[in-house]
Amino acid sequence: MYAAVLNGGGPHTRESQRGNFREGLNRDNEDAAHIPITKLVIGSWSIVAKYDEHVLLSFYWAERKVVWEVLHLGVVRKMEVDFDDVTGAVLSPVSGSDAERLVLELARPPRFYRETQASTDDSTAVNYVYTTDFTNGQASQVQRHSLLFSSCAASKHAGTMKAAGLPLRVEGGAMALGDSSGRLDGALRSPVGALALAARLRKPPTSSPRLDAIILQEQLEREMRECQARYTGICPVRDRIYTAAFDELIVAIGKDEPKRGMMLRRVRDEAKLSCDNYRTVFEKSVNFGCIKLSQAVALMGDLEAQTSNLEDEIKRLSCEAKRLTDLCESLAHREEQRAKA
Repeated sequence: MYAAVLNGGGPHTRESQRGNFREGLNRDNEDAAHIPITKLVIGSWSIVAKYDEHVLLSFYWAERKVVWEVLHLGVVRKMEVDFDDVTGAVLSPVSGSDAERLVLELARPPRFYRETQASTDDSTAVNYVYTTDFTNGQASQVQRHSLLFSSCAASKHAGTMKAAGLPLRVEGGAMALGDSSGRLDGALRSPVGALALAARLRKPPTSSPRLDAIILQEQLEREMRECQARYTGICPVRDRIYTAAFDELIVAIGKDEPKRGMMLRRVRDEAKLSCDNYRTVFEKSVNFGCIKLSQAVALMGDLEAQTSNLEDEIKRLSCEAKRLTDLCESLAHREEQRAKA
């Protein structure tokens, strides 16, 4: 298995990075839970934590999203999915050790971000921009994510996870649910927290739409290349990829703007209707062409037979004309001889 080991720089730099990262965690601990991960496995890609808070699993209860965070050289790279995209979660102990394993099944690939310094006077202010898949493409293709934690690190948040609507199933005698959902309810019901959350949600994750478009175009081209789709002509693979991308766009927009989502659905339905009409015309045209081709082939066979018969008739008539011509010449010669006599 390919293991990706992300180093964290020198010892002094690492300590300062961990301190800054911990400060950010303390600011968010009222409406979020951050659990250190000892090992993260996604398909053939894996990463082992080299120190505390190197790799984190974060639950943002009010925003309803799960985030994998990796601290690398002072820069946080993260993947995030919505609670609604988690189709299954199994928490179980690891045999032979006190560690716990959490296996998550995702309905769609996560979103990828990297940390960037914001252009403000506050040196601790950070922002996140879209980035490409930093797991060698495994997170974009593999639905199952396996996370290892130390003893009781994840099980104490199991109650809050279930209260938040995650489909969690505890197996193998894991630790009892020790975390109440009161903190979650407080985070969701707090008016100040709700206003702050709404402001954060309305803020775009990046100030460069052009960069977003470039990244999405790269992902689309990679998907087209991996599926061996054709860029021109009729291609069911390309049609399926574009349909999935359009559906993702409709879902993402419909969450914040239901009216725009409804309008996009109408556009999608009308476009699908137009495509179906063109496909019907194409199929009927192909069928009509096949029928005409069959008729032309049958007519060509009949014409060839008629041509052969006519050629035989011409040969017969030519022979008859030659015979009659010879007879006429013979009679003319005989009449000349008789006239001379």
